Amino acid sequence: MSGTNIQFDSAFQALTDCSPMRWQDRLYKRLTESRPPKILVLPTGLGKTSVIPIWLIALASQASNGSVSLPRKLIYIVNRRTVVDQATDVVKKMRTRLLDPDNPSWEKHAQVLKKMANELQSLSAGLDGPLIAISTLRGELADNEEWKKDPARPAIIIGTIDMIGSKLLFRGYGDGQYYRTHHAGLIGQDALIVHDEAHLAPAFSDLLRDIEVFQQKDCDIRPIKIMELSATMREGNDDSVSLMPEDEEEEIVAERISAAKNLRFHETNSEHLIAKIVELAQRHEITPSKVLIYVYKPEDAQKICKQLRSQLGSDGDNRIALLTGTIRGYERDRLVRENPVYRNMLNHESKVEKTVYLVSTSAGEVGIDIDADHLVCDMTTLDSMIQRLGRVNRRGGKGRLAKVDVVVTQSEAESKGEATNEQAIVATRAILTRLPCNDDGSYDASPRSLWKLLEKINAEEREKAFSNKPMRLPLTDILLDAWSLSSIRNFPGYPEVAAYLHGLTNDRPETYVVWRKEVSLFSTDTDSEAIREWFDACRIESYERLRDYTSSVKKALQKLLENHRKKDKDCDFPVVLLNERGEAELSYLSKIVEKNFNLEYHTVVLPVEAGGLTRDGILDGSVIEPITDIDVAEIVHEKDEKNRRERWLLIEAKDGEQWTRLLTDRADEVEPRPPQGLRKWADILLKLPFENEDEVTEHLVLMINPQQSSIGDPETVRASQTLEQHTKDVEEYVKKIGKALNLDRELQEALVIAARWHDKGKARPIWQYFAYNSDTTAPPLAKSEKYRQPPILGGFRHEFGSLLDATAQENIRNHPEHDLILHLIAAHHGWARPHFEPNARDSAHTPDENEEAAIEVMRRFGRLQQRFGRWGLAWLESLLRCADIAASKSPSMVPVPAESEEVKT
Repeated sequence: MSGTNIQFDSAFQALTDCSPMRWQDRLYKRLTESRPPKILVLPTGLGKTSVIPIWLIALASQASNGSVSLPRKLIYIVNRRTVVDQATDVVKKMRTRLLDPDNPSWEKHAQVLKKMANELQSLSAGLDGPLIAISTLRGELADNEEWKKDPARPAIIIGTIDMIGSKLLFRGYGDGQYYRTHHAGLIGQDALIVHDEAHLAPAFSDLLRDIEVFQQKDCDIRPIKIMELSATMREGNDDSVSLMPEDEEEEIVAERISAAKNLRFHETNSEHLIAKIVELAQRHEITPSKVLIYVYKPEDAQKICKQLRSQLGSDGDNRIALLTGTIRGYERDRLVRENPVYRNMLNHESKVEKTVYLVSTSAGEVGIDIDADHLVCDMTTLDSMIQRLGRVNRRGGKGRLAKVDVVVTQSEAESKGEATNEQAIVATRAILTRLPCNDDGSYDASPRSLWKLLEKINAEEREKAFSNKPMRLPLTDILLDAWSLSSIRNFPGYPEVAAYLHGLTNDRPETYVVWRKEVSLFSTDTDSEAIREWFDACRIESYERLRDYTSSVKKALQKLLENHRKKDKDCDFPVVLLNERGEAELSYLSKIVEKNFNLEYHTVVLPVEAGGLTRDGILDGSVIEPITDIDVAEIVHEKDEKNRRERWLLIEAKDGEQWTRLLTDRADEVEPRPPQGLRKWADILLKLPFENEDEVTEHLVLMINPQQSSIGDPETVRASQTLEQHTKDVEEYVKKIGKALNLDRELQEALVIAARWHDKGKARPIWQYFAYNSDTTAPPLAKSEKYRQPPILGGFRHEFGSLLDATAQENIRNHPEHDLILHLIAAHHGWARPHFEPNARDSAHTPDENEEAAIEVMRRFGRLQQRFGRWGLAWLESLLRCADIAASKSPSMVPVPAESEEVKT
């Protein structure tokens, strides 16, 4: 079927059940020419997210013509740390159609779906996974790893600024040394980065543009392309796709930009803001409807919910939903999946028997396809008001009219704190009063009227009405070089990346709060480094955390302690504090609530016994009894069994072992052996439980699904595989990757040769002893069923040994890409960027040979990074890593019985 052109109209209908609009056709033509516009500017409700299927069709079209120059990855970034599942769901539905083209529900599109599927499949290296990788990197969902299995496979990655941006800057949140460079290479090359609602995060837009300039200057192999999406931009750009006057002739465009929205202002003082909003919202009780309520402050949202529930009586809980950025991720996800009020807001066609209310902060302004009937809100800046107006009567329709009531207080600055601008709010109101006036005194806030008004506003006036643009920190070569040195764990003086993702803001400092049962097991005897290692292994996922201002967290925790002490005056609770670098400190609740104790940007891990969490997922010091789901660390999403993890208590005594599941802690559920089907991944020694029985020890053990082992650390996958077989597999996989990506011949050769030599150092006796293979007559192992404790190696790194062996090979020394070959060997586990630790040296070579090789590692890294660019070199490294990981899951490996207990190293 190759060579037959793909028709855009039919392909778009096949994936979306919609005919493309004219602007979508214009964007498709730009993408087929590999010329994505810098900016896509459209009124809300016109489907900006359709850039995803448009890119996919353009990529398939290029594949059918035998010339792919469009990036194979589309990275779709949302600006708020909240719900982004909708975009993921849309993409998954498209993939379902491509995988099952003959399904009766869409069989009329079968031919074009099969054609697209074949073309997209032809792009992959055939390593593992479906024809399109789909991954969500927002923290609340565990990363399914699809996006990094096959670097040639088309991939759609949906994530937040923090998750994507930190990885792009070699400092991925939650990433260890091994994955920082790996992720930076895969994110920062061969990718179209689509920044949705870009005007809300100008600092990140600036960062992306700076990186684009750096990559062009450094001649990166496959530099990123950037496209910003917005309903309005702070600044204009000639290279854009936007709505044209003739586009309004299309029925769907005309219907949506004409969606009727009548806006009224209501003045009151700040003391009566909540009451006024509740009053206006309840006016919609007469006619059953879906009412959206927006306020700036989370505490105001909570007060509104409380007053509405009081007014509505017994069925208030069923008619009100709360969505704020301070709700714990677990409850927020459950709201999205299960809450009938929220689900009704998403469904344009749903009808309600009684009026329902969704009360939200800015967490619900972006990235959610809400279509409410009416809107009540406080006054805010122009950029936020545009977002809010876009969530009501979103699709329009005959006879549908949205009432928009905006409450303006006399002192906006006092009511909203220093994070907002009174002048911007005043300017916004002045602009909105220039909307066309209706006969009843309201303003016409339809998308057409708003769009035309915005076109008349000059850039200076618009900037005054937008929220403050944070001060931008300059991105420099020195900074990028420092971040790319990922083998230096504690680089003195380098800044964290957050300020470069969001700019220097006046936002108040924040703190995270988490509940874990194991915290109560730690004591002053527990080593802080051991606690850090535990949370590195059993890491805190975003769905476990809630986020709030530090002052609010401290106030709530102080109230929580006071309420506990009303029952027991000596009550106190151990807590674990984790700073931004993951360093751990064991403290107590009574200490951290002291006035001068610093909790800014820390994660506070509370024991479950402390309580403090409401069923809505809100931190509340008056709640001293723990709810049922207060510890959600082991929650596994549906069909996500591979991410299963369990925490167990292990007691070792003279008469054997006792295993107890931490979340049950019941004497009648004690087991004599570890759980079936899981592998021991981390082990922390707790204090001796019985003072007079020295031979009894107690451990906290993390058990995980064996499938995760090759992802967590491919070096120590728990299975049996000879060095010869593993090398053969890696060589074969990297050959497929190079061919699928159509790399230059010499680069393909370099990858293959590096694969051939990357693990030669594992043949050393010390490493074979580490892998329980002391039989010198047996074939050397690359992967073992079990491993000894890492100190056995004395710091030796097998890849440093591999490097020394490869350096001695004349054919490698004479290869045009000898520098790259040797670096890929040295760097495939995250070292050599730029160095190895001194104790990594290889005793099979002389001290002088070791010293010379170590110095040359650093020089070589500098030369290659200058030649390929920071992300280009990282990408080449990631290609070998992808092959290594794939080989570590190879069918040629012999699985280990599930009950073995060796610990991850």
